[in-house]
Amino acid sequence: MQSSESILKSTFLVALVGRPNVGKSSIFNRLTRSRQALVDDTPGLTRDRHYGETVWDDRVFRVVDTGGFEPDDGETIKRQVWQQAQLAYEEADVVVLVLDARVGPMTDDHYLADLLRRSGKPVICAVNKSDGHVGRHGYAEFYGLGLEPIIPVSAAHGTGMEDLVVALFAAVPLSAVMTSQDSEVGAEGVRVAVVGCPNAGKSSLINRLLGESRLVISDVPGTTRDSIDMPYVDQRGRHMILVDTAGIRRKSRIALRIEKFSVIAAIKSIERSHLVVLVMDAERGVTDQDQRVATLALDAGKGLVFAVNKWDRVGGGGRGEREFMRVVAEAFPHFNHARVMFISAMTGRGVDKLVDGIHATYQEGMRHISTGILNRWLREVVEKHPPPRRMHRLIRIRYMTQISSMPPTMLIFANLPDQIHQTYRRYLENQLRESFGFGGVVIRLLFRKGDNPYDGQEDG
Repeated sequence: MQSSESILKSTFLVALVGRPNVGKSSIFNRLTRSRQALVDDTPGLTRDRHYGETVWDDRVFRVVDTGGFEPDDGETIKRQVWQQAQLAYEEADVVVLVLDARVGPMTDDHYLADLLRRSGKPVICAVNKSDGHVGRHGYAEFYGLGLEPIIPVSAAHGTGMEDLVVALFAAVPLSAVMTSQDSEVGAEGVRVAVVGCPNAGKSSLINRLLGESRLVISDVPGTTRDSIDMPYVDQRGRHMILVDTAGIRRKSRIALRIEKFSVIAAIKSIERSHLVVLVMDAERGVTDQDQRVATLALDAGKGLVFAVNKWDRVGGGGRGEREFMRVVAEAFPHFNHARVMFISAMTGRGVDKLVDGIHATYQEGMRHISTGILNRWLREVVEKHPPPRRMHRLIRIRYMTQISSMPPTMLIFANLPDQIHQTYRRYLENQLRESFGFGGVVIRLLFRKGDNPYDGQEDG
């Protein structure tokens, strides 16, 4: 096992591109499936998903299946291929060109390879379906595309996937990789991604904070097209970098290429932030797209603050706020501990309190619990509620240590780590929150087989 210091943040993005039916989604599923043993796999979170996180040998990165962003029906295959390439070299750090070993290089493969070569981004060719006699000998033909490395894989059987991941880490620029130490605030301050549905008031909020009309504001949804970074210093001298992004839209409404770019831009803005402010429209209430944004933050391990905008138009006093907070807790069960701030970007009501909530949430995410305290806590909660037997065998949880912050990540050693049920993992997370806080931030629990690996080294 690697040392805890080697565990990386999910800071770089891998785009899977290729012709239809070459196996992009199969490779995506094969890569992201490796995450299930480490991170809570709640039903519903991974359905209809075209982006996800891969944890492989304690190393983490993000994957986008660009097939999920293909243009509407009626456009030519070449147009689809071109738009996939655009998505890849505009937003990805590394591109994986997925090819089909059984049919060999096609005209559109050459067309796409040429576009990617000119993009200047690192490109890896994954020749899928390289199993069987035809597949094993077919991948060599793809050297004619002029791109290397070429990795033969079989998404159906899982062969070659480790070679693909090794090639990804070899190709990614060092500037795209952050270690856990990089999550601390630098001179520029806390990076805050301001996201939400179109026309929820993201740009109005940022303009209110900055005290000037820096961003175009319109009643037409989708006015903000690009992710824009803006430094901000509040009256108390605290620094932040505000990132305004285009609204996350329903997949069926993402028709224009510029809107397709904006979806991935928003995902990357969340990736490169410390935490997320989800701006919701009080008049509209909680939408399925608000829930999708929260899922993005959850998957990326980011802190979250809810900003309920246009509250001056709704009112209702304290009773109305309590009712809305109840709705939020039900709609976002994984963030029912996050701060809910009621604001009006137009009048400025509640904006100062929102800034306080952002900094308080960041501090929650940076909290570090000593190993000694954690293990005394662990003994108490396990004694109060032991893990249920699995296959008539006792599960013994033996040791725990916090290996990183933002998000707080706990490494737990047990005799049967794979047999610890999700309900018991949620029990441990809830008990952690009850004892130590961590409000508004994701807690990651990683389970490993073994005893105390640092016997005699516990701190106070």
